[in-house]
Amino acid sequence: MDASTALLVEELSAGLRGAGDPRTAESTKRYLKSDLQHHGVRMPVIRRLVADTVRAHGPLDRPHLVSCARALWRPEVYESRMAAAILLERHVRVLEAEDTALLEDLLRDSRTWALVDLLAGSVAGRLLLRKPAVVDTYLRWAAEDHQWIRRSGILAFLVPLGDQDGFPRYWHVFTASADPLLEDPRFFVRKALGWVLRQASRKHPDEVYGWFLPRAGRSSGVTVREAVRHLDAARRDAILTASRQGGGATP
Repeated sequence: MDASTALLVEELSAGLRGAGDPRTAESTKRYLKSDLQHHGVRMPVIRRLVADTVRAHGPLDRPHLVSCARALWRPEVYESRMAAAILLERHVRVLEAEDTALLEDLLRDSRTWALVDLLAGSVAGRLLLRKPAVVDTYLRWAAEDHQWIRRSGILAFLVPLGDQDGFPRYWHVFTASADPLLEDPRFFVRKALGWVLRQASRKHPDEVYGWFLPRAGRSSGVTVREAVRHLDAARRDAILTASRQGGGATP
C-alpha cells in the first residue's frame, strides 16, 4: 500500500473512531447479532465520512481502490468494513470482472447481512450491468450452500432486475437459479428471494405473477410476503391463497 493510500485509510479510520458513540455501538451490535467490533457510527455518517475523504483525496483508480478496500476490511471493525463496501460502491465503474474474486473474499468474511447486502445488492449488481460475464460467478454463488454466498448470488440480481435493459436479459437467468432455492430453510435466503421478486414486480408485475403463482405453495411465508408487496390486490390474493393451500405460509 503506497503512502497516499495509507493516508486515506488512516484519515478515514480516524474519522470513524471519532464519530463513534458507545450506546449506538451497543444497540447496532445487538441488532445485527454481530461479533465484530463496533464504534457506533450511523450509516449516514459513515457515507458522509467516505464522501468527504474521497473528495479530499480525489477519485480512486482500480489498484488504489482495491488496496484501500482490503486495508479497511482488515480490522474486524464493522464501520471500517462498511466504509470499504461504500468505497467500492462509489467506484464500481472502475471495477473489472475479475474483481468478483475480491467481492467474494469480503462476502465470505462479512459475518452480518448488513455488509452482504451492500456488497451484493449494490456493488455486485451494478458490476453485472457493466460486465455481463460475471453472471456465471453469481450463479455459482447462488448454488453454493454457504448462507452469505447464496444470499449474495440472489441479491446480485436486485439492481439488474430493476433496470430497463437488465430485466429482459436477466429475468430468466435469475428465475432458473432461484427456483430450486425456494425451499431453502434459512431466513436470510428466503428473504433475499422475496426481496428480488418484490423489486422486479415494480415494473414487471405480469412476469413476476406468472412465474411465482405456481411456486407459491412451496415458498416460505417471508418470500411470499415480500414478493406480493407491490402487486395489485387480485394478484396478491391469488398468490396468498396458493401459498396457504400449498402449505407455504411458514415463516
